[in-house]
Amino acid sequence: MVSRISTISLSIEKETKDHGIKEGTADFEKAMEICGNGRYQYTFLLVCGVMFICVGCQFGASAYILPSAECDLNMKSEEKGLLNVAFLAGSVFSALFWGVFAGAYGRRNILLITLFGDSIVTLITSFLQNFELLLAFRVISGFLMGGPGSLIYMYLGESHAEKYRAKSICYLGFFFTLAWLILPGLAWIIIPLPISFNFYGIQYNSWRLFLGAISIPTFIIAVITLTYPESPKFLVSQGKTDEALTILQTIYAVNTGRDKNEFPVKELLSDAMFEVEKDKEPLSSSDMLMKLLKNIWWQLRTTVTPPILKYASLLWIIYFTNMFGYYAFNLWQPELFNRFEKYHQSHPNVSVTVCELIHESQTLNHTVPEESFPLLTNKSTTECKPHIDERVFINSLIINAVSLFGNVASGYLANRVSRRTMPVTTLMVAAIASFGMYFVRSSLQILITACVFTLMAATTNFVITSVAVDIFPTHVSAAAVSMMVCLGRFGAVTSNLAFGMLLDLSCEIPIFLVVGITTFGGLLCFLIPSKEKK
Repeated sequence: MVSRISTISLSIEKETKDHGIKEGTADFEKAMEICGNGRYQYTFLLVCGVMFICVGCQFGASAYILPSAECDLNMKSEEKGLLNVAFLAGSVFSALFWGVFAGAYGRRNILLITLFGDSIVTLITSFLQNFELLLAFRVISGFLMGGPGSLIYMYLGESHAEKYRAKSICYLGFFFTLAWLILPGLAWIIIPLPISFNFYGIQYNSWRLFLGAISIPTFIIAVITLTYPESPKFLVSQGKTDEALTILQTIYAVNTGRDKNEFPVKELLSDAMFEVEKDKEPLSSSDMLMKLLKNIWWQLRTTVTPPILKYASLLWIIYFTNMFGYYAFNLWQPELFNRFEKYHQSHPNVSVTVCELIHESQTLNHTVPEESFPLLTNKSTTECKPHIDERVFINSLIINAVSLFGNVASGYLANRVSRRTMPVTTLMVAAIASFGMYFVRSSLQILITACVFTLMAATTNFVITSVAVDIFPTHVSAAAVSMMVCLGRFGAVTSNLAFGMLLDLSCEIPIFLVVGITTFGGLLCFLIPSKEKK
């Protein structure tokens, strides 16, 4: 133990000299490197990961409650479609909304507000008895969770030294994919349960219990987050160097096992854009509002001003193209699996492509009941039988289990390859997989293609986000990354609307549209700057 402490001391002394720290003064990055990457970061990654699992569960929950909620609320096909995109629509612009507030008030504070708020809203949603209220509350839930969906990246990344930042964010992606493994498993356990009872005119059954269940972890992780501090990098950007130094001393002590007072940095250099006036009288409400509005305007103006605009535009477009394809295929894959299974049951030993299957579905639409092809007909059925084929759960589990390997691989490769190597590779392979969707002739071939596409597209999401957190200055990173996520979610909504409108005209158009846009995004990745040009 003594030799270990001696080794740490020598290492710290050497590192201090290497970084040129004189009289205990350093900037944030140098101080963070001295803190090391250890037990604090691993625990913090787990906490942020659980937050991300809660976000992921909310993003996918609607797909699993639709069949049962359809019967309870007498929903038609267009209403099911609205409910399916309600959460996503609510999250589109809220990412930017929460982002600019996080740039003014801190990452942790906004995360706490949104996590606590969503847990309460989701619990209330599980008791709602009509479609209009359910739709409104899913939009509200999306608005709230749009914040954590982008801010967790920064909250985690800003508690790591630069050389570990990209790796940590790539590993964070593991938890979002894990959420999409947990979600179908949880739905498979809860939703088929024969639960249905009434109290005070409120009907409560299994799909409502499922919604209530996913609200509980969100509340618990919000309580745990209360024990963690604000991002030290954010505090430095605000000129609050004393508070940041206290947090860094804690990180140093946890990682090294030494006393806080032994932290060699005694003063942090501030990189605040505005001077922090100490011993100033408290501001009035109107002054605080004006200060906030000026801060928000300054963040947005700085983000769309050269040289930041150049790289912001590049990353925003790349993220949009990837999310366009990712959600287009992912939200339609269960429907395709279902159609192939039904077709092969009635036509054994006959192979058919996706487009041939859809064309035949449209031809037979007037004779086929709505539950067979719910996305192509608006006719209501005479009998409602809530049921989710177990193949939907199984295939979802397989696809997302495969995606986990991409998260692990991206974290391992983050500091071993250049910034542009991974996104170029993953997006181009995703484009090839989406092109292959046109040629598949069975549910097994769709499963293989979907595994490759989802693996590549999901990996790209987190790689691009890690690049964004690393490139953008701290004082505008919340706004810039939130705008990127906002445009990505807009791409997801756009792609699903495009699929719905274009599929009736031609199956080939939406498929090749995704191929073209994904390929364009892959080519843009060649323009991502290297670390030397940061």
